[in-house]
Amino acid sequence: STLKESANLVVTAPPGAGKSTILPLTLLGATPQGKILMLEPRRLAARQIAERMASILGEPVGKTVGYRVRFENKVSSETRIEVLTEGILTRMLIHDATLEGVSAVIFDEFHERSINSDLALALTRQAQEIIRPDLKIIIMSATIDASAICEALQAPLIESEGRMFPVETVYSETDIARYDIYKEVAATILKAADRYEGDILAFLPGQSEILKCKEILDASLSRAAASSSAAELSVPQVYPLYGNLPPEKQRLAIAPSKEGERKIVLATPIAETSLTIEGVRIVVDSGLCRKLVYDARTGLSHLETVTISKDMATQRKGRAGRVAEGICYRLWTQTSEHLMEDQRRPEIEEADLTPMVLDIAAFGENNPQSLLWLTPPSSSNLLNAKELLLSLEAIEPDGSITPLG
Repeated sequence: STLKESANLVVTAPPGAGKSTILPLTLLGATPQGKILMLEPRRLAARQIAERMASILGEPVGKTVGYRVRFENKVSSETRIEVLTEGILTRMLIHDATLEGVSAVIFDEFHERSINSDLALALTRQAQEIIRPDLKIIIMSATIDASAICEALQAPLIESEGRMFPVETVYSETDIARYDIYKEVAATILKAADRYEGDILAFLPGQSEILKCKEILDASLSRAAASSSAAELSVPQVYPLYGNLPPEKQRLAIAPSKEGERKIVLATPIAETSLTIEGVRIVVDSGLCRKLVYDARTGLSHLETVTISKDMATQRKGRAGRVAEGICYRLWTQTSEHLMEDQRRPEIEEADLTPMVLDIAAFGENNPQSLLWLTPPSSSNLLNAKELLLSLEAIEPDGSITPLG
């Protein structure tokens, strides 16, 4: 009803409320013509959400609901809802700035504020402003400063409380050194597994820490299995979950546990949002993540292990309250939490803007600052990007793209 009166809309609801699956299907019934594109920050989430929506409709993926991610495409001439990763939409807009045949674009989990998401939104708004006033834009998130986005997009806000169960928070008595974090996560998991029922989801900063933590857990659980009788509870299975893992192993990690079995999932922030890992009652949060940081002096980006923001901690805690009451172990002190940033910073403030400026030139816009940004890119970083692209002969002095570009 709101979209009949407004071109843009902001929707907020806690994890598990049905934003990513029920809302697009509901919109499908209200939008008889045109495709619905929904953007997800990660490939794993795009696949799982498309598969879940298709199962709700009782269809295979690629019929009414499909997905497109890097190197993988499951869509057909019948597909009405396409779940995409953000870079795919940018490519679509560069190919066809009108988004012909598309009636709505949904930006899911927008709080992550990746540079690809901000660019895709800016280009979509440009298309809406100039040639597609009928195009609907929907921003969705669980934890976000909705008021600023509503004001920028002149969009109304719809809030849903969802169905969250209470989650108890347990803080660490001391702050743990980063190089020891995987040991502390493993120790906390073993302690929690003894005290509470349900599956366990642990957040670690990266693949390296996940594999080290898994090694400790496998050894401890093997010893426990050897000393217990068959009549006792089965030993939990440990599953890693990160972006470079093959899709079949990712599916094993997020599949529901069989009756009488328990699982421990060791994940990067990939499991923070969108993904549903059924049965999780316990969350162990390291309080860390990896972040790509651009150094303007060298012109290079590098990964850094950094402390998460409070909104990320809230997302992670919420994974324990999806099916029943849960518990969240935070491996930092309450004093340290006061020093954490409230919201994560948009990536566009810190990232290398060179690929973005080239995409904008390919889109046909010479001046990146003229786009309708939620967070405008820094003038100095834009200048650095333009100088590099000029030296590579990828753009002309006026900002337009060259054949080489």
